Amino acid sequence: MQNYQAKIPNVENGDLPMHTLFIGHNPSIATWQTGHYFANPTNQFWKLVGKSDLLNSATSFEIGEITSIDDDLMISRGFGFTDFIEKPGNDANAITRSEIESNRTIFAQRIEKYANDINSGLKRICFVGKKQWKQQFAPNLSKCGHGLQEPNMRPKHWPKILCNLEIWVLASPSGRAVISASERLESYQKLAQHLENANVDDNSRINQ
Repeated sequence: MQNYQAKIPNVENGDLPMHTLFIGHNPSIATWQTGHYFANPTNQFWKLVGKSDLLNSATSFEIGEITSIDDDLMISRGFGFTDFIEKPGNDANAITRSEIESNRTIFAQRIEKYANDINSGLKRICFVGKKQWKQQFAPNLSKCGHGLQEPNMRPKHWPKILCNLEIWVLASPSGRAVISASERLESYQKLAQHLENANVDDNSRINQ
């Protein structure tokens, strides 16, 4: 049974406006069935969020003791979740080239709609893995690094509003990715520090 959909903060429900949008490649079978992102037991995303203190970094107050971090809690704090390709499967390599090419424009239009929402404060898109960022380009990027991407590196078909957003590439949390634990965590820590600094700056402007 499909329970999957994009998870976007709703201010009418008391969520903070969306400031950060996480982009997976395509939903795993577990995510497709449960409706919760990064639900595959081998996926380390939620451990990385916890270790990097990413959730607390985006708010002006300490959330306090949390027994479990999940997408519903993250959404309430202004984080959104969606995927590049909305097709279930546990092997991203099984997605065909034609599916990638046909989804580029569809994806950009979908994210543009989120960014233009009157209740959105979207400032950054975070690709959770290099693959889905590389596949935004035609031809695919041959390589890219983790962390904040250069502002002049944007797909040509993207609308202006997306080109003006910060683009982050986080290390893949997949258990299949061959990467050391410290390297995997590093990009999440950098994002957490960046969010904390941005939050401090926003509060300073409000108090001026």
